[in-house]
Amino acid sequence: MSRYIQVKWDATEAGGILIGRILEEDGNYIIDDVTEPMPSDRRKRTRFSRKPDGHQEYFNEVWNREKGRCFYLGEWHTHPEKKPTPSFIDKEDWSRLMKMEFESGCLFFIIIGIDEIKVWYGAEDQLIELKRRS
Repeated sequence: MSRYIQVKWDATEAGGILIGRILEEDGNYIIDDVTEPMPSDRRKRTRFSRKPDGHQEYFNEVWNREKGRCFYLGEWHTHPEKKPTPSFIDKEDWSRLMKMEFESGCLFFIIIGIDEIKVWYGAEDQLIELKRRS
């Protein structure tokens, strides 16, 4: 994901989905894989719109390879700002996704900024920004 940081003035936003697992012993979430931008995605300087083409096929490949032991855990995308803040559109998209049923019961949303990476945890229509431990 870090190779898509928008350090150049003309770099467009990028994004994809998060694929991972939930550890039975302690309930921790592990992100094992992510998709990269696909040709059908719409990428602008300040907007990324992920289309299902490519991302779903990639997830299906991982699902088959892992014999169903993986989950869709959320979304990631970049922002052309040092400390990323979710836009109104981001929050609307996240809210829509959280209303869908997923086996994991929650979703994670990552925004990669120029200097910082921020993560939000969403479950039951509640969105919480996760703070980095020192």
